[in-house]
Amino acid sequence: MKVGGRLLVVFALVVVLTLHVAYLLPLSPRHGFFDLTIYRGAARWWLDHRSLYSFIREGTSKGFTYPPFAVLVLLPMALVSKLTAIVVTTAASALLVLAITWWLVVPVADRHGWSRGFAVAVAVPLMFAMEPIRETLGWGQINIFLVALVLADVHALRRGRPWAGVGIGLATAIKLTPGLFVVYLALSGRFRAAATAAATFAAATLLAFVLDAPSSVRFWTDALFQTGRVGRVDRASNQSLLGALARVTDADPARADTRVWLLLCAVLLALGLARAVYAARRGDELTGVTLTGLLTCLISPISWTHHLFWVIPAALVLADVAWGRPLHGGAPGWLRTRPATVRLGAGLAAAGVVTAFVLSLVWFFDVPDPGAHHNGGVLGMLGENAYVLIMIALLVLLPVRDVVPAEPSAARSSAPARPAGSSPR
Repeated sequence: MKVGGRLLVVFALVVVLTLHVAYLLPLSPRHGFFDLTIYRGAARWWLDHRSLYSFIREGTSKGFTYPPFAVLVLLPMALVSKLTAIVVTTAASALLVLAITWWLVVPVADRHGWSRGFAVAVAVPLMFAMEPIRETLGWGQINIFLVALVLADVHALRRGRPWAGVGIGLATAIKLTPGLFVVYLALSGRFRAAATAAATFAAATLLAFVLDAPSSVRFWTDALFQTGRVGRVDRASNQSLLGALARVTDADPARADTRVWLLLCAVLLALGLARAVYAARRGDELTGVTLTGLLTCLISPISWTHHLFWVIPAALVLADVAWGRPLHGGAPGWLRTRPATVRLGAGLAAAGVVTAFVLSLVWFFDVPDPGAHHNGGVLGMLGENAYVLIMIALLVLLPVRDVVPAEPSAARSSAPARPAGSSPR
Protein backbone atom coordinates (compact mmCIF):
# COMPACT_ATOMS: atom_id res chain seq x y z
CA MET A 1 0.00 0.00 0.00
CA LYS A 2 1.39 3.40 -1.00
CA VAL A 3 2.11 6.09 1.58
CA GLY A 4 -0.83 8.20 0.41
CA GLY A 5 -3.17 5.24 0.75
CA ARG A 6 -1.87 4.51 4.24
CA LEU A 7 -2.41 8.11 5.33
CA LEU A 8 -5.94 8.02 3.94
CA VAL A 9 -6.71 4.83 5.87
CA VAL A 10 -5.28 6.22 9.10
CA PHE A 11 -7.16 9.51 8.67
CA ALA A 12 -10.48 7.70 8.07
CA LEU A 13 -9.84 5.46 11.06
CA VAL A 14 -9.07 8.41 13.35
CA VAL A 15 -12.25 10.21 12.22
CA VAL A 16 -14.43 7.14 12.83
CA LEU A 17 -12.98 6.40 16.26
CA THR A 18 -13.04 10.05 17.33
CA LEU A 19 -16.73 10.30 16.45
CA HIS A 20 -17.37 7.06 18.27
CA VAL A 21 -15.61 8.10 21.46
CA ALA A 22 -16.97 11.65 21.45
CA TYR A 23 -20.62 10.92 20.73
CA LEU A 24 -21.48 7.28 21.08
CA LEU A 25 -19.42 5.74 23.86
CA PRO A 26 -21.48 7.51 26.56
CA LEU A 27 -24.55 5.70 25.16
CA SER A 28 -22.91 2.33 25.87
CA PRO A 29 -22.22 2.16 29.62
CA ARG A 30 -19.55 -0.10 31.00
CA HIS A 31 -22.16 -2.34 32.65
CA GLY A 32 -20.10 -2.68 35.82
CA PHE A 33 -18.76 -6.12 34.84
CA PHE A 34 -22.20 -7.49 35.66
CA ASP A 35 -21.74 -10.92 34.09
CA LEU A 36 -18.40 -11.40 35.81
CA THR A 37 -20.10 -10.79 39.15
CA ILE A 38 -22.64 -13.48 38.23
CA TYR A 39 -19.83 -15.95 37.43
CA ARG A 40 -17.98 -15.12 40.62
CA GLY A 41 -21.06 -15.17 42.81
CA ALA A 42 -22.28 -18.49 41.39
CA ALA A 43 -18.86 -20.10 41.90
CA ARG A 44 -18.70 -18.90 45.53
CA TRP A 45 -22.28 -20.08 46.08
CA TRP A 46 -21.37 -23.52 44.69
CA LEU A 47 -18.25 -23.74 46.86
CA ASP A 48 -20.56 -23.27 49.86
CA HIS A 49 -22.26 -26.55 48.83
CA ARG A 50 -25.43 -24.89 47.63
CA SER A 51 -27.39 -25.75 44.48
CA LEU A 52 -25.73 -24.01 41.56
CA TYR A 53 -28.92 -23.14 39.69
CA SER A 54 -30.65 -21.71 42.74
CA PHE A 55 -28.11 -18.88 42.81
CA ILE A 56 -29.62 -15.45 42.07
CA ARG A 57 -27.51 -12.32 42.22
CA GLU A 58 -28.71 -10.07 45.02
CA GLY A 59 -31.01 -7.31 43.82
CA THR A 60 -31.67 -8.95 40.45
CA SER A 61 -33.50 -11.90 38.93
CA LYS A 62 -30.37 -13.15 37.15
CA GLY A 63 -28.70 -16.46 37.91
CA PHE A 64 -26.16 -18.86 36.48
CA THR A 65 -27.18 -20.20 33.05
CA TYR A 66 -24.14 -22.09 31.72
CA PRO A 67 -23.63 -25.89 31.90
CA PRO A 68 -22.21 -27.23 35.20
CA PHE A 69 -18.71 -27.70 33.76
CA ALA A 70 -18.47 -23.92 33.31
CA VAL A 71 -18.45 -23.33 37.06
CA LEU A 72 -15.32 -25.47 37.34
CA VAL A 73 -13.58 -23.27 34.77
CA LEU A 74 -14.76 -20.12 36.54
CA LEU A 75 -13.67 -21.23 40.02
CA PRO A 76 -10.51 -19.06 40.05
CA MET A 77 -12.78 -15.99 40.11
CA ALA A 78 -14.21 -17.18 43.42
CA LEU A 79 -10.78 -17.57 44.99
CA VAL A 80 -9.61 -13.99 44.48
CA SER A 81 -11.05 -10.56 45.19
CA LYS A 82 -13.57 -8.99 42.82
CA LEU A 83 -11.03 -6.37 41.73
CA THR A 84 -8.42 -9.02 40.97
CA ALA A 85 -10.96 -11.04 38.97
CA ILE A 86 -11.92 -7.96 36.95
CA VAL A 87 -8.33 -6.92 36.24
CA VAL A 88 -7.13 -10.41 35.28
CA THR A 89 -10.17 -11.25 33.14
CA THR A 90 -10.12 -7.90 31.33
CA ALA A 91 -6.37 -8.04 30.71
CA ALA A 92 -6.55 -11.62 29.46
CA SER A 93 -9.50 -10.77 27.19
CA ALA A 94 -7.66 -7.77 25.76
CA LEU A 95 -4.54 -9.85 25.07
CA LEU A 96 -6.68 -12.46 23.32
CA VAL A 97 -8.26 -9.73 21.18
CA LEU A 98 -4.76 -8.65 20.15
CA ALA A 99 -3.72 -12.23 19.38
CA ILE A 100 -6.90 -12.96 17.41
CA THR A 101 -6.51 -9.72 15.45
CA TRP A 102 -2.95 -10.68 14.52
CA TRP A 103 -4.05 -14.19 13.56
CA LEU A 104 -6.84 -12.89 11.33
CA VAL A 105 -5.12 -9.92 9.75
CA VAL A 106 -1.53 -11.02 9.10
CA PRO A 107 -2.38 -13.62 6.39
CA VAL A 108 -4.43 -10.99 4.55
CA ALA A 109 -1.61 -8.45 4.85
CA ASP A 110 0.91 -10.99 3.58
CA ARG A 111 -1.29 -11.87 0.63
CA HIS A 112 -1.59 -8.25 -0.47
CA GLY A 113 2.03 -7.37 0.25
CA TRP A 114 1.32 -4.95 3.09
CA SER A 115 3.33 -4.25 6.19
CA ARG A 116 2.12 -6.57 8.94
CA GLY A 117 2.66 -3.96 11.63
CA PHE A 118 0.67 -1.31 9.77
CA ALA A 119 -2.22 -3.68 9.01
CA VAL A 120 -2.49 -4.85 12.61
CA ALA A 121 -2.14 -1.28 13.94
CA VAL A 122 -5.13 -0.24 11.82
CA ALA A 123 -7.17 -3.34 12.71
CA VAL A 124 -6.68 -3.36 16.50
CA PRO A 125 -8.50 -0.09 17.33
CA LEU A 126 -11.32 -1.09 15.00
CA MET A 127 -11.60 -4.42 16.79
CA PHE A 128 -11.90 -2.75 20.19
CA ALA A 129 -14.44 -0.26 18.79
CA MET A 130 -16.74 -3.01 17.48
CA GLU A 131 -19.73 -3.58 19.76
CA PRO A 132 -19.18 -7.33 20.39
CA ILE A 133 -15.70 -6.62 21.79
CA ARG A 134 -16.66 -3.46 23.72
CA GLU A 135 -19.66 -5.12 25.31
CA THR A 136 -17.74 -8.29 26.15
CA LEU A 137 -15.20 -6.23 28.08
CA GLY A 138 -17.86 -4.07 29.71
CA TRP A 139 -19.95 -6.99 30.95
CA GLY A 140 -16.90 -9.04 31.99
CA GLN A 141 -18.03 -11.80 29.62
CA ILE A 142 -16.04 -14.90 28.62
CA ASN A 143 -16.92 -14.78 24.91
CA ILE A 144 -13.38 -14.05 23.76
CA PHE A 145 -12.05 -17.11 25.58
CA LEU A 146 -14.59 -19.31 23.78
CA VAL A 147 -13.76 -17.76 20.42
CA ALA A 148 -10.07 -18.37 21.11
CA LEU A 149 -10.77 -22.06 21.81
CA VAL A 150 -12.63 -22.41 18.51
CA LEU A 151 -9.96 -20.58 16.53
CA ALA A 152 -7.24 -22.65 18.20
CA ASP A 153 -8.89 -25.69 16.65
CA VAL A 154 -9.03 -23.98 13.26
CA HIS A 155 -5.30 -23.36 13.54
CA ALA A 156 -4.71 -26.96 14.66
CA LEU A 157 -6.69 -28.27 11.69
CA ARG A 158 -4.57 -26.25 9.26
CA ARG A 159 -1.43 -27.62 10.90
CA GLY A 160 -2.71 -31.20 11.06
CA ARG A 161 -2.42 -31.38 14.83
CA PRO A 162 -3.89 -34.56 16.39
CA TRP A 163 -5.53 -32.59 19.22
CA ALA A 164 -7.72 -30.55 16.86
CA GLY A 165 -11.23 -30.57 18.27
CA VAL A 166 -10.32 -30.25 21.93
CA GLY A 167 -10.91 -26.49 21.92
CA ILE A 168 -14.39 -26.78 20.39
CA GLY A 169 -15.27 -29.58 22.81
CA LEU A 170 -14.24 -27.48 25.82
CA ALA A 171 -16.05 -24.41 24.49
CA THR A 172 -19.22 -26.48 24.05
CA ALA A 173 -18.97 -27.85 27.59
CA ILE A 174 -18.70 -24.28 28.90
CA LYS A 175 -21.46 -22.81 26.73
CA LEU A 176 -23.52 -25.03 24.43
CA THR A 177 -23.72 -22.89 21.29
CA PRO A 178 -20.19 -23.78 20.00
CA GLY A 179 -21.52 -27.34 19.61
CA LEU A 180 -22.59 -26.41 16.07
CA PHE A 181 -18.90 -26.37 15.12
CA VAL A 182 -18.82 -30.13 15.83
CA VAL A 183 -21.52 -30.58 13.18
CA TYR A 184 -19.52 -28.35 10.81
CA LEU A 185 -16.41 -30.49 11.30
CA ALA A 186 -18.31 -33.71 10.66
CA LEU A 187 -20.13 -32.45 7.56
CA SER A 188 -16.90 -31.08 6.08
CA GLY A 189 -15.21 -34.47 6.47
CA ARG A 190 -13.00 -33.82 9.51
CA PHE A 191 -14.39 -36.82 11.38
CA ARG A 192 -11.41 -37.26 13.68
CA ALA A 193 -11.60 -33.65 14.86
CA ALA A 194 -15.39 -33.89 15.25
CA ALA A 195 -15.00 -37.08 17.31
CA THR A 196 -12.29 -35.43 19.44
CA ALA A 197 -14.57 -32.46 20.08
CA ALA A 198 -17.51 -34.70 20.99
CA ALA A 199 -15.36 -36.84 23.28
CA THR A 200 -13.91 -33.75 24.99
CA PHE A 201 -17.38 -32.36 25.56
CA ALA A 202 -18.60 -35.69 26.94
CA ALA A 203 -15.60 -36.04 29.28
CA ALA A 204 -15.99 -32.50 30.63
CA THR A 205 -19.73 -32.96 31.11
CA LEU A 206 -19.19 -36.30 32.84
CA LEU A 207 -16.63 -34.72 35.16
CA ALA A 208 -19.17 -32.07 36.15
CA PHE A 209 -21.78 -34.79 36.74
CA VAL A 210 -19.42 -36.76 38.97
CA LEU A 211 -18.64 -33.68 41.06
CA ASP A 212 -22.23 -32.44 41.32
CA ALA A 213 -24.88 -34.79 39.95
CA PRO A 214 -27.91 -32.80 41.22
CA SER A 215 -26.81 -29.62 39.46
CA SER A 216 -26.13 -31.54 36.25
CA VAL A 217 -29.55 -33.17 36.35
CA ARG A 218 -31.24 -29.85 37.02
CA PHE A 219 -29.41 -28.12 34.17
CA TRP A 220 -30.14 -30.76 31.52
CA THR A 221 -33.77 -31.25 32.53
CA ASP A 222 -34.86 -27.78 33.61
CA ALA A 223 -32.49 -24.78 33.70
CA LEU A 224 -31.41 -25.28 30.07
CA PHE A 225 -34.91 -24.46 28.85
CA GLN A 226 -35.51 -21.39 31.02
CA THR A 227 -34.51 -18.56 28.67
CA GLY A 228 -36.26 -16.10 30.97
CA ARG A 229 -33.46 -16.59 33.51
CA VAL A 230 -31.24 -14.26 31.48
CA GLY A 231 -33.77 -11.59 30.52
CA ARG A 232 -36.60 -10.75 28.14
CA VAL A 233 -36.36 -12.43 24.77
CA ASP A 234 -37.73 -9.36 22.93
CA ARG A 235 -35.09 -6.91 24.16
CA ALA A 236 -33.13 -5.18 21.40
CA SER A 237 -29.94 -6.54 22.94
CA ASN A 238 -31.10 -10.06 21.98
CA GLN A 239 -30.22 -10.19 18.28
CA SER A 240 -31.20 -13.79 17.69
CA LEU A 241 -33.84 -15.00 15.27
CA LEU A 242 -36.19 -15.76 18.17
CA GLY A 243 -35.68 -12.25 19.54
CA ALA A 244 -36.51 -10.73 16.15
CA LEU A 245 -39.68 -12.84 15.89
CA ALA A 246 -40.78 -11.73 19.36
CA ARG A 247 -40.27 -8.08 18.42
CA VAL A 248 -41.88 -8.32 14.97
CA THR A 249 -44.98 -10.12 16.24
CA ASP A 250 -45.19 -8.29 19.56
CA ALA A 251 -45.69 -11.73 21.05
CA ASP A 252 -45.44 -12.52 24.72
CA PRO A 253 -41.66 -13.06 24.92
CA ALA A 254 -42.24 -16.32 26.74
CA ARG A 255 -44.66 -17.52 24.05
CA ALA A 256 -43.11 -16.54 20.73
CA ASP A 257 -44.32 -19.02 18.11
CA THR A 258 -41.94 -21.92 18.56
CA ARG A 259 -43.08 -23.67 15.37
CA VAL A 260 -42.28 -20.69 13.16
CA TRP A 261 -38.96 -20.20 14.91
CA LEU A 262 -37.97 -23.87 14.50
CA LEU A 263 -38.95 -23.83 10.82
CA LEU A 264 -36.87 -20.72 10.14
CA CYS A 265 -33.96 -22.18 12.13
CA ALA A 266 -34.11 -25.33 9.99
CA VAL A 267 -34.00 -23.25 6.80
CA LEU A 268 -31.06 -21.19 8.04
CA LEU A 269 -29.22 -24.31 9.25
CA ALA A 270 -29.60 -26.02 5.88
CA LEU A 271 -28.44 -22.95 3.97
CA GLY A 272 -25.69 -21.89 6.37
CA LEU A 273 -24.13 -25.31 6.91
CA ALA A 274 -24.25 -26.06 3.18
CA ARG A 275 -22.36 -22.83 2.46
CA ALA A 276 -19.94 -23.38 5.35
CA VAL A 277 -19.10 -26.91 4.19
CA TYR A 278 -18.72 -25.69 0.61
CA ALA A 279 -16.23 -23.05 1.77
CA ALA A 280 -14.27 -25.53 3.92
CA ARG A 281 -13.97 -28.09 1.14
CA ARG A 282 -12.59 -25.42 -1.18
CA GLY A 283 -9.94 -24.33 1.29
CA ASP A 284 -11.55 -21.14 2.63
CA GLU A 285 -11.64 -22.30 6.24
CA LEU A 286 -12.14 -18.83 7.70
CA THR A 287 -15.30 -18.29 5.69
CA GLY A 288 -16.58 -21.74 6.67
CA VAL A 289 -15.98 -21.14 10.38
CA THR A 290 -17.41 -17.62 10.18
CA LEU A 291 -20.63 -18.84 8.56
CA THR A 292 -20.98 -21.48 11.27
CA GLY A 293 -20.38 -18.87 13.96
CA LEU A 294 -23.04 -16.59 12.46
CA LEU A 295 -25.44 -19.53 12.53
CA THR A 296 -24.83 -20.11 16.24
CA CYS A 297 -25.82 -16.51 16.90
CA LEU A 298 -28.96 -16.68 14.77
CA ILE A 299 -30.43 -19.97 16.00
CA SER A 300 -29.62 -19.59 19.70
CA PRO A 301 -32.71 -18.39 21.63
CA ILE A 302 -30.59 -15.68 23.26
CA SER A 303 -27.76 -13.91 21.42
CA TRP A 304 -26.81 -10.71 23.19
CA THR A 305 -24.88 -8.17 21.14
CA HIS A 306 -21.65 -9.20 22.86
CA HIS A 307 -22.10 -12.71 21.42
CA LEU A 308 -21.90 -11.52 17.81
CA PHE A 309 -18.12 -11.78 17.38
CA TRP A 310 -18.42 -13.56 14.04
CA VAL A 311 -19.44 -10.42 12.18
CA ILE A 312 -15.82 -9.29 12.64
CA PRO A 313 -14.12 -12.03 10.56
CA ALA A 314 -17.03 -11.71 8.12
CA ALA A 315 -16.08 -8.06 7.59
CA LEU A 316 -12.45 -9.12 7.10
CA VAL A 317 -13.44 -11.67 4.43
CA LEU A 318 -15.42 -8.97 2.61
CA ALA A 319 -12.51 -6.53 2.89
CA ASP A 320 -10.12 -9.18 1.51
CA VAL A 321 -12.33 -9.54 -1.57
CA ALA A 322 -12.65 -5.77 -1.87
CA TRP A 323 -8.84 -5.51 -1.93
CA GLY A 324 -8.62 -7.93 -4.85
CA ARG A 325 -8.85 -11.49 -3.53
CA PRO A 326 -10.68 -13.40 -6.31
CA LEU A 327 -13.74 -15.50 -5.70
CA HIS A 328 -13.51 -19.28 -5.84
CA GLY A 329 -13.79 -20.80 -9.28
CA GLY A 330 -17.18 -22.27 -8.41
CA ALA A 331 -18.74 -18.81 -8.07
CA PRO A 332 -21.36 -17.89 -10.69
CA GLY A 333 -19.77 -16.81 -13.95
CA TRP A 334 -21.51 -13.44 -13.99
CA LEU A 335 -19.73 -12.62 -10.72
CA ARG A 336 -16.30 -13.85 -11.79
CA THR A 337 -16.49 -11.83 -15.01
CA ARG A 338 -17.24 -8.61 -13.12
CA PRO A 339 -14.37 -8.32 -10.62
CA ALA A 340 -14.70 -4.53 -10.27
CA THR A 341 -18.38 -4.85 -9.34
CA VAL A 342 -17.61 -7.64 -6.88
CA ARG A 343 -14.85 -5.62 -5.25
CA LEU A 344 -17.04 -2.55 -4.93
CA GLY A 345 -19.93 -4.55 -3.49
CA ALA A 346 -17.67 -6.34 -1.02
CA GLY A 347 -16.08 -3.08 0.06
CA LEU A 348 -19.42 -1.40 0.65
CA ALA A 349 -20.67 -4.43 2.56
CA ALA A 350 -17.54 -4.52 4.77
CA ALA A 351 -17.86 -0.79 5.48
CA GLY A 352 -21.54 -1.24 6.29
CA VAL A 353 -20.91 -4.06 8.76
CA VAL A 354 -18.10 -2.20 10.52
CA THR A 355 -20.09 1.05 10.66
CA ALA A 356 -23.19 -0.66 12.09
CA PHE A 357 -21.24 -2.33 14.89
CA VAL A 358 -18.97 0.62 15.67
CA LEU A 359 -21.95 2.95 15.92
CA SER A 360 -24.06 0.38 17.84
CA LEU A 361 -26.88 0.81 15.35
CA VAL A 362 -29.64 -1.13 17.11
CA TRP A 363 -29.50 1.09 20.19
CA PHE A 364 -30.80 4.06 18.22
CA PHE A 365 -34.05 2.08 17.80
CA ASP A 366 -34.28 0.42 21.21
CA VAL A 367 -37.78 0.14 22.66
CA PRO A 368 -37.55 -0.32 26.44
CA ASP A 369 -41.27 -0.99 26.96
CA PRO A 370 -42.63 -4.49 26.16
CA GLY A 371 -45.23 -4.57 23.42
CA ALA A 372 -44.23 -1.21 21.91
CA HIS A 373 -42.01 -2.47 19.12
CA HIS A 374 -44.24 -1.24 16.30
CA ASN A 375 -44.33 2.37 17.49
CA GLY A 376 -41.34 3.24 15.31
CA GLY A 377 -42.99 1.95 12.14
CA VAL A 378 -41.13 -0.02 9.48
CA LEU A 379 -37.88 1.90 10.00
CA GLY A 380 -38.01 1.23 13.72
CA MET A 381 -38.57 -2.49 13.21
CA LEU A 382 -35.71 -2.70 10.72
CA GLY A 383 -33.43 -0.77 13.04
CA GLU A 384 -34.30 -2.86 16.09
CA ASN A 385 -33.47 -6.03 14.18
CA ALA A 386 -30.55 -4.65 12.17
CA TYR A 387 -27.97 -7.10 13.47
CA VAL A 388 -30.21 -10.09 12.76
CA LEU A 389 -30.76 -8.83 9.21
CA ILE A 390 -27.03 -8.21 8.73
CA MET A 391 -26.18 -11.73 9.91
CA ILE A 392 -28.78 -13.30 7.62
CA ALA A 393 -27.42 -11.28 4.70
CA LEU A 394 -23.89 -12.43 5.52
CA LEU A 395 -25.08 -16.02 5.78
CA VAL A 396 -26.44 -15.78 2.23
CA LEU A 397 -23.87 -13.54 0.57
CA LEU A 398 -20.50 -13.93 2.31
CA PRO A 399 -18.13 -14.84 -0.53
CA VAL A 400 -16.04 -17.99 -0.76
CA ARG A 401 -12.56 -16.92 -1.82
CA ASP A 402 -9.94 -18.48 -4.04
CA VAL A 403 -7.27 -20.10 -1.88
CA VAL A 404 -4.48 -19.03 -4.27
CA PRO A 405 -4.11 -15.29 -4.97
CA ALA A 406 -4.15 -14.42 -8.65
CA GLU A 407 -1.20 -12.00 -8.42
CA PRO A 408 1.01 -12.66 -5.38
CA SER A 409 3.37 -9.86 -4.52
CA ALA A 410 6.86 -10.19 -5.91
CA ALA A 411 8.33 -10.26 -2.45
CA ARG A 412 6.28 -13.31 -1.51
CA SER A 413 5.69 -15.02 -4.85
CA SER A 414 7.90 -17.98 -3.99
CA ALA A 415 6.04 -18.82 -0.79
CA PRO A 416 2.84 -20.84 -0.78
CA ALA A 417 -0.31 -18.83 -0.11
CA ARG A 418 -1.80 -19.03 3.36
CA PRO A 419 -5.54 -18.98 3.79
CA ALA A 420 -6.94 -16.19 5.93
CA GLY A 421 -7.16 -17.35 9.48
CA SER A 422 -3.98 -19.40 9.42
CA SER A 423 -1.05 -18.24 11.46
CA PRO A 424 2.28 -17.87 9.64
CA ARG A 425 5.44 -18.96 11.38
